[in-house]
Amino acid sequence: MEHSRIDVVIIGAGAAGLAAGRLLRDAGVEVAILEARERIGGRIFTRHDASLPVPIELGAEFVHGVAPELREIASAASLAILDNSGQRWQTNGHVLRHLDDFWPLLNEVMSRLDAHREPDRSFQQFLNTRPGGARLARARSLALQFVQGFHAADPARASEQALAEGGSPGDDVRERRIGRFAAGYQAVTTWLARDLGSRINLGAVVTAIHWGHGTVHVVVRQSAGDASSELHARAAIITVPIGVLQAPRGEPGAIAFDPALDRERNKAEALRGMEMGSVTRLALQLRDTFWTSERFMRRTKSQDLDRLAFIQSSDPDFPVWWTAYPVSAPVLIAWTGGPRARELASLEESEIVDRAIAALGRQFGLDARAARRLVSGTWTHNWVNDPYSRGAYSYIVVGGGEAPKKLARPMQGTLFFAGEASDVEGRNGTVHGAIASGRRAAQQALRALATRARR
Repeated sequence: MEHSRIDVVIIGAGAAGLAAGRLLRDAGVEVAILEARERIGGRIFTRHDASLPVPIELGAEFVHGVAPELREIASAASLAILDNSGQRWQTNGHVLRHLDDFWPLLNEVMSRLDAHREPDRSFQQFLNTRPGGARLARARSLALQFVQGFHAADPARASEQALAEGGSPGDDVRERRIGRFAAGYQAVTTWLARDLGSRINLGAVVTAIHWGHGTVHVVVRQSAGDASSELHARAAIITVPIGVLQAPRGEPGAIAFDPALDRERNKAEALRGMEMGSVTRLALQLRDTFWTSERFMRRTKSQDLDRLAFIQSSDPDFPVWWTAYPVSAPVLIAWTGGPRARELASLEESEIVDRAIAALGRQFGLDARAARRLVSGTWTHNWVNDPYSRGAYSYIVVGGGEAPKKLARPMQGTLFFAGEASDVEGRNGTVHGAIASGRRAAQQALRALATRARR
């Protein structure tokens, strides 16, 4: 590393770490960013294939709602965001039907959650009371799938209070918006990383952080070998996922803090109050956009599948699918979240692919051979087994409503925390929440450094 002594060391070159690095660099602070992987981006992981007109996202894909931090970057970097105004459909494997009432149905259930309920309870316990009775049976099934899929959460662990606070967009039409970066999400992290240059150190695996008031010693191992070094700083911004912070000492990707984080009550409660959600997703490249063919539309008795965006189903393996709409591209994404995603993540990749292709056949009424013939390529990344993520993104468990705020609090004006799990405005699991948290942590570090300088 170029500097053995710097002002602020940032652990992680995802959206939060890069946003923090930019702000500190612009303020004239000497920073070093340590990233365990051989690439920037963290849980943003974009691939490009010359045979496809769209990027393949293996991590974050969507711009959710207003997302001012992302739209600001899009404007500054001249990046196009494509709004997905396509249609949702539902299938039972035989019949496809419009799901135009997706948001109203979801809101019928989610609006009954109690943000002030004491004691807190799990989403599953809430569902067990059959809110809305028989009339909302279908809506409850949709809400369960939403919590497992969108939030990547175990419904038996997810907090009712937290989901009531910000678990769905409700009636806010702007927050229901979903978009994509036309150039791929990687364009965002590339823009954030501009001019940071040699301050970003790739393949730098942090194994230990020894710290005290005003001083940090970071032990770093190079991913390409056993060589290690030590970096000294006046402060550190920790942007690794909550799953990495929770990892027991000695496990791959774990960071040994000395003193340990959980010696402080706030941090112990923060680490207990959140979990990493599980997602298994595959991008399937197809030989054609078969759902737009006259033959398929005749068979399904549906004549307007050109605007197909999302498909909801009750498939046991991959219940949610989406297309590249508004771009016409021969790509389908197979998605599952929650406990089932964790089970699938334990399988060999070839078996996961086989299950996704089988699910493709079930959703679209294709026989096994026809489904397999359609697929010409697949892409996936196992975030659950990735030692530097240990899951997809965070969710709040029962009793953990204050966990993000507690995680975001600095320790002795020396350790600062960022990343989607520490966003204090309920935007966990989002890229714009991660960016906002990185900027917030950088401002906290600046104030702490300025305070020390005045003494």
